[in-house]
Amino acid sequence: MFDFCPEVNGITGLNGSGKTNILDAVYYLSNAKSFFNGIDQQLIRHGSDFFSIHGWFGAEPDFDILASFSEKGKKTLKKNGKVYPRLLDHIGLIQAVFITPYDISLVLEGSEERRRFMDYTLCQTDRDYLEKLSFYKKLQDQRNAFLKKCEGRYVDPDVLESYDARMSPVADALSEARRTFISILMPWFAEFYEYLTSHKESVSLEYISELSESSMAALLQENRERDRILMRTSAGIHKDDLELQLQGNPLKKFGSQGQIKSFVIAMKLAQYRYFLEKTGQKPLLLLDDIFEKIDAERAGKLMELVARDYFGQIFITDTHAERVREHLKEVAADKQFFELLKG
Repeated sequence: MFDFCPEVNGITGLNGSGKTNILDAVYYLSNAKSFFNGIDQQLIRHGSDFFSIHGWFGAEPDFDILASFSEKGKKTLKKNGKVYPRLLDHIGLIQAVFITPYDISLVLEGSEERRRFMDYTLCQTDRDYLEKLSFYKKLQDQRNAFLKKCEGRYVDPDVLESYDARMSPVADALSEARRTFISILMPWFAEFYEYLTSHKESVSLEYISELSESSMAALLQENRERDRILMRTSAGIHKDDLELQLQGNPLKKFGSQGQIKSFVIAMKLAQYRYFLEKTGQKPLLLLDDIFEKIDAERAGKLMELVARDYFGQIFITDTHAERVREHLKEVAADKQFFELLKG
């Protein structure tokens, strides 16, 4: 059991001692899922048949969250002892921003990672978006199952039309919400990037969508024959992406390692600012092994940002206890340090 400080918490220990697991447990209580692994079954300790995480949150009013999962597939989430009717009902209660070395996947991996970034942020702050996204994904799965059942042969147009008529207005609304979100995020992102790098490089996030030039209804109509052959829905907001640019060039192709890391950290800090502005509450900030992966200058800039009063409770992990204390010595905040022993 850990009793964390309400401001800055340093968690240190050798690799494999469980530092990241602590941060992921906090994230799980916030989002009802792991940051790293979407399969709950794989989170159970070897030799056990269940896991549970219990956290107490000092908001106003105080509340506690209990999350549990058994190997039989039963997942339960309780607030103050009462089971949520739906896991979706918990989303948005506690915002958390997780910054890890794995975040470079936002740049280096496919569009799914960047859609996940947009959807996670919007679902935390917009209940209507959360409900619409859940509805869209359910309809997409049903439409795909229907197309697969037809096996590339005759497809009843009336059945397909019934799916399309329900999906189209929802997709249009989700696309507009994503577009608005990126336009709001962009100035904060650029400001954080400039601060972290001390450079005035031009950086941008551009929302890319097939719906920029067409409605969802038109896209579905145009691609019906293609969908029949492919046996899946080939066009729509599930193909959306973010174009990440540095000095007008694709970041993935032309950015250095340092530029990519700074870019991603700036995106996450802008996400934090978005949560703060939308909810009026300071999110949890989880910084995993951050000093190991960025140079001293960027680490110093990040700590200068952390010292600002618009950050709330912060968790920082590192393999070197003295390095954490050194980086945090100028941060005017209450601090608490935990050292984990391996084994």
